[in-house]
Parts: sequence; C-alpha cells; structure tokens
Amino acid sequence: MDRRRFIAGAVASALVPVGAESAVPSLRALGLAKGIDIGTAVGETASTGLLSIIQEHCTLITPEWQLKPRFLKPRSEGDYNFRPADEIARLAAINGQKLHGHSLFWHKQNISWAERGGPESVKERYGAFIRGVVGRYPEAVSWDVFNEIIPHPGAARFGSTVERLGIDFVDFCFRAAREASPAAVLALNDHSLECAGDWCGSKQTNALRLLEGLLKRGVPVGAVGLQAHLSSEWIPWARSAAGFVRRLGELGLEVYLSELDVDDSRLTARPVTRDLQVAVYYRDFLGPLLDQRALKRIVFWGISDSHHWMVREHKGGGRRPRPALFDETGRPKPAFEAVRRALAQAPAR
Repeated sequence: MDRRRFIAGAVASALVPVGAESAVPSLRALGLAKGIDIGTAVGETASTGLLSIIQEHCTLITPEWQLKPRFLKPRSEGDYNFRPADEIARLAAINGQKLHGHSLFWHKQNISWAERGGPESVKERYGAFIRGVVGRYPEAVSWDVFNEIIPHPGAARFGSTVERLGIDFVDFCFRAAREASPAAVLALNDHSLECAGDWCGSKQTNALRLLEGLLKRGVPVGAVGLQAHLSSEWIPWARSAAGFVRRLGELGLEVYLSELDVDDSRLTARPVTRDLQVAVYYRDFLGPLLDQRALKRIVFWGISDSHHWMVREHKGGGRRPRPALFDETGRPKPAFEAVRRALAQAPAR
C-alpha cells in the first residue's frame, strides 16, 4: 500500500479532528449499542487523564502483563504476586467494566518450575497454578488460556511445553480453567492471522485445524483472539481476516480483536500525515471485520500514546511511535474518528 493511497484514502473519508471527547458518542456507547465490547490493556500506573479516557470509552479492561505466569509466580516456593492485577481488577469494578484475564500460558513468560518432568507431574503443577490464578478473579468474564501456540508453517513452538506434550496438555489446561471458572469464556489468543502474506493464510489453516480438533474432543474453548498488531511492514488484509472470522463463527466461536494497534514505524515521518495514515489502517481493517457478527470485542493494546508499549519501548532517536487513538496529551487523533465511524456503521450483534 503506497503513500498516495494512504493520503487519498484519508482525505476521501474526511477524517477530521473530532474536538472534545464529549462532542461525539463514546466508543463505549457505540459498542454497547452494537453488542461489541470496547476494551484496552492497562499496564503501568495510569494518569488521571488516561483513566478518564478508559472510563469514558471502555467496557472492558485487561491487565497488560500483570497476569502473565512468570510475573505472577516465578518460583515454585514463592507467593503469588497478585497485587498489581488486584489493582486493575478494582479499577474495573469501580468503573463497572468487565475484566479479561491474559494469559495463563505463554512460552515467552513461562514458569519453568511447573513445566519440568513428565506429563502427569506437569499437569499437577500447572493445574494448581491455573486454579490458583483463575479462582482469584471469579469476576473475570473471559481468559486467554493460551497465548501464541499456533505455529507458522514449518516452525516449532520454541521447545515449549505445548510442543512437548501436545494437544493433551492444551485440553487439560482448558478443562482446569473451566473447573476454576464455570462461566468465563475461554480463549486461544494468537498473532499474525491478519496479514496479506501467504504464511498468514497458512497460519489461519493451522489455527482452524487445531480448533476443530479441540472442539471434537469437547474442549471448552469458546473464543479466539486475533491480536491484530497491524504492521506497516506486513500489510493487513482485511478481506482474508474477515473470511477467517466467518469460519470461526461457523464453528460456534466468538472472536476478539484482542491487542489492536498500528505499528507506524515505516509510515511517513511527518506526524500529521502519519496520523492520517494510521487512521486509514484502522478504517480499512475494521470495516470488513465488523461486518462479521462473530466479532464481539475490540481491545486496544493501549488506547493512548501516553501509556503504549511501543512508546514505552522506544529507545530514542528517530520517529516517536504514534500507534493509538489518543495522543500523549489525551486528545483524540484521526484514528479515534476512524474507529468511531466504523462502529457506527457496523451491524448489531
């Protein structure tokens, strides 16, 4: 997608600044009207301005890293470190928002103490971990039981426990989570399911094969999270992603855009133009996806540039990332208007 197409698309859609937040319906209100939850990840301590944005625009929040296994319990003999996640759970309760748990297994944040030994010993320790975490938050409406276990074509899962123990371990963990939370929606969350590359299509095929196998076994998987970190290098292909969402819906699964943002590192350097380009990414991707009624949730992996992981990890020098809907002062950007319009035009669930 070239620069002229970006700019022409932005001008054609009249993505003008929206002014004060109160001048237009909140994303929260638009989502509620369509049966779609709007959420954001919450990481570092939020400012008053960011908390106001979250309260105004979100029906759901998810801890960004506070529930990842290695952070919660890095050693078998130590206590769980629940305090940061407890604070986010309290924030959700105060705001009347739903809480989503992310995530019970991730190979990049693994707890090696629970994953040593044979299948039965691993199940015993990992099952206790799952029951301890999920049981702590009975109010959570959903959990990512697994994060990033679907391989690329020909790629192994980095020697993870899932690769070693196979589908039996995946089955076990879903059932342990169901035992701890009879009502929560249990999800499998993964990346690179939306780009235009052939390998993304192959990964979609791998995902469907895995999910069909789990469902045939009666595994209580109820949703799939598409991370949707939209890339200015690996261009998203909304039509393919929408077809994938449709097929997931035909399996009886809900679909979440679970970590939505735009990596703008390869876009135009000038901030004003880049903000328009980012808005077009959101617009062109969300339109076809929102036409699919299986899509029930949009979660931004940071709704503001002020507390976004890309900005946080920026090492200085070069362009500062601008991936989110609100700028670092809390003002809405063209991306906000693009998302607002996409929601307004979406069919109700």
